Amino acid sequence: MTLFQLEVFIKVVETGSFTKAGEQIGLSQSAVSQAVAALESELNIKLLIRNRNGVSLTKIGERITGLIRELLMIKTKIVNEAAGITEIETGTIKIGSISNMSAKLLPGMISSFKRRFPGVEVILYEGSYEEVRNWIKLSIIDIGVVTEEKHEFEFIPLLQDKMVVFVPENHRLSNQPSIHVKDIANEPFIMPKECQSILHKIFKEQEVSPTIPFEVRDISTIIAMVQEGVGNTILPEMAVPPSLTNVNISYLNPQVYQNLGLEVKSSDYMSPAVTAFIHETQEYTMNLSLKLFNSYQSMVVKKGKK
Repeated sequence: MTLFQLEVFIKVVETGSFTKAGEQIGLSQSAVSQAVAALESELNIKLLIRNRNGVSLTKIGERITGLIRELLMIKTKIVNEAAGITEIETGTIKIGSISNMSAKLLPGMISSFKRRFPGVEVILYEGSYEEVRNWIKLSIIDIGVVTEEKHEFEFIPLLQDKMVVFVPENHRLSNQPSIHVKDIANEPFIMPKECQSILHKIFKEQEVSPTIPFEVRDISTIIAMVQEGVGNTILPEMAVPPSLTNVNISYLNPQVYQNLGLEVKSSDYMSPAVTAFIHETQEYTMNLSLKLFNSYQSMVVKKGKK
């Protein structure tokens, strides 16, 4: 078993195709197939299922893939140490984030990092909470931008995100600067799938059982439904668009926060580029909480005066 075979195998997994993998690493489809076959033969297990649509991992293949990624991460660390890297000039960082954080938080974080380290490539994966955590587990990404719940890996807190209430503009509480969940408990509630954990916690603590006829993942769809008077919702402040019409935003009473941060599989095997990204992000978000608060507060006050 060689590192070359492992690297070829991972490329096949990432592309889902022997042909695409070969194109990206400069090998023929036959050479890629032979490398993977040799790896399976040496391990005496079947790692991939070949079909007309490409390839997929077997159950044992899924388990082995995570270990292979860890081994390749160690290889990268060895190369970096051997090279005596003191300044970060090149490298690649793979980041995974859920969509509502990608829109407001990620652009500034990435821009701030790229200004200091222009030679480092940043690749962004966007998905659900479950997808981001699975990508971390399989070492597909280096860093996950997540909320603090129950974490399997290491969590690095960055800032607190307020939970806010969205109601239609003609709602009876549309002029209120804050809304209690009990005040909307008997009205249709649009449940954001990515916020179910914290919202169910809020409902339990406030002893309410709202009517939930809709469960929606896409933030823009949820807001559009509120605008059309379909129901109310509660979302993180990060989900608030720069401008809104036909909808009112109010503080949640009592105020509830969720912690946002970075999650990494292990700080012991982070590349210098990943370490630098974390440090830069921590600096960037130090003042971001105040900026977001001031921007959001002006929107709430303005809405409340109508």
